Amino acid sequence: MTSSLPLAYVCIGSNYLPREKIASGVSLIGEYFSQVKASQTYKSNDILGLGADYLNLVVQFHCPVPTKELKEQLQEIELACGRNKADQLRGQVHLDLDILFIRKDNTLDELNQIFAEQLRLSDNEYVLPPLKDLIPDLNAAWIGGSECV
Repeated sequence: MTSSLPLAYVCIGSNYLPREKIASGVSLIGEYFSQVKASQTYKSNDILGLGADYLNLVVQFHCPVPTKELKEQLQEIELACGRNKADQLRGQVHLDLDILFIRKDNTLDELNQIFAEQLRLSDNEYVLPPLKDLIPDLNAAWIGGSECV
């Protein structure tokens, strides 16, 4: 049976103890939300050049709460995994959770239009390969050069 709840897509990144922090983050997301599905993990450069390379993935899950509440819950998870301003200023990000979009409609045409018009995903190559893992029919022209690890 499929759920009528919207699907949330959240990018997860870490460059400080990344495997440990990402595992903790995904586990905590699973405590808040149902049917969590994760992409493979990819390695990318720190786009600000401040710290070590990042590990990134995207998770998809059923989201029964408004976007504002989702954002608050994700911030709680970041804090629980050790995220703090002092480390971030040194280029160490324990866990970064970014809402990519919430998909209320399962049509691919609408999703492709959102990407083409709003998300400028070509500037965020660390998002594209993991997102393609979860939504294989995405426009392949967007998929860039992150490395699966």
